Amino acid sequence: MKNIAKTISLGAVLCSSVLFATGVHAANGSAGKTAKGDVSLNGVSADAVDYAGGVNPQSGNATKGGSSGFAKDFALYGSKQGWSSIAAFGSSADNGVAISTSKLGTSLTFTFDKTDGRHGSWTVANHDVKNNVKLDLVFAMHVGGGSSAWLFDNEILGAGAKSTGSWTLNALNPGGKLADYSSLTIFARDLSKTAFDVPTTPVPEPENYAMLLAGLGLIGFMSRRRKGEYDTFR
Repeated sequence: MKNIAKTISLGAVLCSSVLFATGVHAANGSAGKTAKGDVSLNGVSADAVDYAGGVNPQSGNATKGGSSGFAKDFALYGSKQGWSSIAAFGSSADNGVAISTSKLGTSLTFTFDKTDGRHGSWTVANHDVKNNVKLDLVFAMHVGGGSSAWLFDNEILGAGAKSTGSWTLNALNPGGKLADYSSLTIFARDLSKTAFDVPTTPVPEPENYAMLLAGLGLIGFMSRRRKGEYDTFR
């Protein structure tokens, strides 16, 4: 009898554990059909994408905020240097709202825009007119049940140039439906600079001009001479 009661009790515990786990999974949402091509910059898709259920990159909880949702997976792309949050857009961000930053030693401005809750555009401008900037960028967007993060590995931002991109959300909310935008956090690491060299056209030396003029004169003389020869035989 004790064994039967023990079996029933164990079964109830296992059943409740399964129900609890299922409830947590539902609350965390899912990646849905999230893909690298959902976010682009300068017409090029992200190099990698990651999804973390129950994580908000802007959360103050150290274990469920910041780069905790993607840092481990994106470490496979090279540097183990930590990620720095360089721009954070809240739930009301829209219509080209801009955030400027000088973190990591350069001057960048990010803008964000929503076409609707699941589509929009973004830009990043490099205000350094003397240097190209190369860095790893992460576009981490939070939805109701978790966050999707897109990595742009070794992205090059031209000196004084603006890069334009687009974004689409295909993650699912806890109800299994396509989720809407909640917030966006942009992270960066491994920033380096390369001097922007302006191509120059060599200025001809004075003697080169003299040779050019002499050559043109000789061509003109020969043309007139040949014309005179042809006229003789008419």
